[in-house]
Amino acid sequence: MTACIAGDQEALEEADEEGLCTLVEPFWADLPHAKIFTSFPPDLLHQIYKGVFKHHIFTWCQALTGKAVIDQHYKSMPPHPSLCHFSCGISGISQWTGTEAKHMEKVFFGAVADLIPAEAMKAVTAIPDFIYLAQYKSIDATDLSHMDIALATFHKHKDIFIKKGVQDHFNIPKVHSLVHYTSSIQLHGTPDGYNTESPERLHIDFAK
Repeated sequence: MTACIAGDQEALEEADEEGLCTLVEPFWADLPHAKIFTSFPPDLLHQIYKGVFKHHIFTWCQALTGKAVIDQHYKSMPPHPSLCHFSCGISGISQWTGTEAKHMEKVFFGAVADLIPAEAMKAVTAIPDFIYLAQYKSIDATDLSHMDIALATFHKHKDIFIKKGVQDHFNIPKVHSLVHYTSSIQLHGTPDGYNTESPERLHIDFAK
């Protein structure tokens, strides 16, 4: 990036290929004690519910099983008063809400049981473990340790998705963001305090 700022054309072209943009004088450059990267706390709604779990974990498993098969498993789930029954399956839902993603997650393991390889199951079960810990209203050092263990378990087994051809790499910003959750929680507090799910609800009342 230093070469890009200096105007090196070759470096600029390489950065462009990688999707990187130069920012010569960022607004925080002269702010004393400013560390911009600590100003982006975790976002449960977009990073976890709709991001890592729905857009990545679920999509990879769906690629392994096929849409019709996983839809049938969701439709076959017996109704329960505390659960959302996806009577029409889930592949046809185009605009997911955080609530729908959480309901889908609750019965996900029952839906994919025996459909995906054991190695993949170990990887995907680690993510909800991480998620449920991250959404606690009170998190202590033991919880943070369990979050790190769950994330390490996912990374240990995730390569099965590459072996099965459903994913080329794991250079995914939202997946990478999970690495920073425990340090961010120590710095800012529990993620429920800055989850965008709450202000998103205001769109219904004030923007629509």
